[in-house]
Amino acid sequence: MNIQYIGEHLMPGMIGKAFVWVSFAAAIVATVLYIMNLRRKHEPLKQIRFFARGFFIVHVFSLILVAVILYYAIFRHYFEYAYVWQYSSSLLPVKYIISCFWAGQEGSFLVWAVFQALIGLVLIFISRDWEDHVLSVVSLSQVFVTSMMLGVTFLSFKIGGSPFSLLRESYSAAKETIFQQPDYLKMITDGNGLNPLLENIWMTIHPPILFLGYALALVPFAYAIAGLVRKEYTAWIKPAIPWTLLSLTLLGAGILLGGAWAYVSLTFGGFWSWDPVENSSLVPWMTLVAGLHFLMIARKQRHALLAAFTLITISYVLVLYASFLTRSGVLADSSAHSFGDNGMTAQLLVFLLVFLAMAIGFIVFHARKFAEKKNEILLSREFWMFLGSLIVVLAAFQVIFTTSLPVFNTLFKTNIAPPADRVGFYNQWQTPFVLLIAGFIAFTQFLHYNENSGRVFLKKMAGPLVLSILILIPFIVSGIVSKMSLTLAMFFVLFSIFSSLYNLMFQSARPRNLAAIITHTGFLLFVLGTIMTFSNSKTISSNTSKYDLGNVKSNSENLLLIKGDTLGMSGFYVVYNNRSTSGNTTTYAVDFLKKIEKDKKEKYVKVFTLNPSINRNPRMGDVYNPDTRHFLWKDYYTYISSSGINEENDYIVIKAILNPYINVLWAGAILMTIGFSYAFLRRMRKRLLNNT
Repeated sequence: MNIQYIGEHLMPGMIGKAFVWVSFAAAIVATVLYIMNLRRKHEPLKQIRFFARGFFIVHVFSLILVAVILYYAIFRHYFEYAYVWQYSSSLLPVKYIISCFWAGQEGSFLVWAVFQALIGLVLIFISRDWEDHVLSVVSLSQVFVTSMMLGVTFLSFKIGGSPFSLLRESYSAAKETIFQQPDYLKMITDGNGLNPLLENIWMTIHPPILFLGYALALVPFAYAIAGLVRKEYTAWIKPAIPWTLLSLTLLGAGILLGGAWAYVSLTFGGFWSWDPVENSSLVPWMTLVAGLHFLMIARKQRHALLAAFTLITISYVLVLYASFLTRSGVLADSSAHSFGDNGMTAQLLVFLLVFLAMAIGFIVFHARKFAEKKNEILLSREFWMFLGSLIVVLAAFQVIFTTSLPVFNTLFKTNIAPPADRVGFYNQWQTPFVLLIAGFIAFTQFLHYNENSGRVFLKKMAGPLVLSILILIPFIVSGIVSKMSLTLAMFFVLFSIFSSLYNLMFQSARPRNLAAIITHTGFLLFVLGTIMTFSNSKTISSNTSKYDLGNVKSNSENLLLIKGDTLGMSGFYVVYNNRSTSGNTTTYAVDFLKKIEKDKKEKYVKVFTLNPSINRNPRMGDVYNPDTRHFLWKDYYTYISSSGINEENDYIVIKAILNPYINVLWAGAILMTIGFSYAFLRRMRKRLLNNT
């Protein structure tokens, strides 16, 4: 007997599903029409292009309507929809309800699809005679991404997951649950809610920017394939470079914002933990960086074309691989950030393999036609750029190889354990790569393209070299940098920074690229800040109370504070003063004091207050949110290890960490982003001026 359910809002879901299918079908038709037009032996037909554009525009606006309808269901708290119930709650403030949109797989696919669709719409208007070739690739990608939201089963093969699936349709045992009741919605008083770790303003910003960076990586891929199909092996470089720069800017910004979220939300006292999901987003950025440099070289030397085609295309393939790693469930045991297997693993794999085969097939077929043998000039800018780019590729390979160990274990039935000390393992491997990259950046500041004078090169290099040594000595003497590997890395970073500044002031190489100097200086400052911060980071809390915390490690790293008591901590006195509760979150006020003598009397003066908190989520457990006090040259970082109230005391256990020089790191990150943005804007300005 069919149950007539009461109070369900079915219309938004029906409309949403319909528009998903419309967008999917329109993407297929647009792909077919664009491919038909580019395969014509004679001049492409304007009529075919007109209809291809029309179907792609239908695809774009259908996806936008799907997004609007999903947001409507989330903001109206229609908990009859599984996605809305799973990730939202009526208690969430608006700024976090926005995050519910991309909290799950279906929503994140929708964000990705909308961004790629909007980018395709821009390409229709600016790609000119490249439109048929570029849009055929973009449309094909849209077919796959949109299919991830269909939510149908065909011959026992699951195709996508619909964001509009009803909650009562999502459980196999629904017949034995509250869904037997026609008025079951009265029993669902609230949604499951957002993961409390995601209740942070950075997580409102980080995911969409990261997805936009992913989406933008498709455009250089499309231009590379278009260049191969058209047999115009260098003409594609000019339009591809601005899109590569924009993808690097936004993908890098997304990664950095994720690091900012980790720093203020997680309790390991850092911004990067080499988590597999973190790594899978970093590697495409690294290969795009290498690809950009190969593009620069290929404009002048055709021998770099193979590397340029390979790195630009593999970057988008690695974006798809990152999606596969994150969503297939293969990282479920090795990453806290991955989704579980939702039955779409095969579909994700097909998507990945189609674009991988496309890249390999076209490159292999055309490789002989654009290959060029050339005697390398060792003392030339392009040679050292080429070597530096190869080092970036090797560094990326090391990261993705280790990250992919769970995939190898699944495929080959092996049991290779990932590194136990993940941070130490990656840092040990990546430090030599950073050292070499910094050195290559320094060398290229003093070189022109083609031949250079060795004597002039050494003469230019002498000033920054001596200055780097003089600046490094105080860091070694003071103990800020002690390990040999870090000392070498810091020397090369300083040498590169001073070389870049020398080039900026005296133009030691032609042409002088201001955007490159800004970007390289930002990257080097970021590396310098990382070395200085995390080689000197230290826990400043230890248990000076009369209560034992149970073991040596806990007592050496944590301090138990009873409300009102004042205890010493590494040059400070700390006191737990107060607590307040709002919703699920309890915030604690911990004052950091200094003892001064005034009028021959000692008194405590408050220096600052930190407010770590605990989100006591009834469904997902407690989440400990740190708080940080920022100074110019250091951060004090504190979080609650545990808390409690008994008959005698109201107490907390805190851990405090000092992170020195961390603002150097963030300054470098901002400068690097500015450099990429400036390079993109400069190139777009030139392109617009040329078009007019």
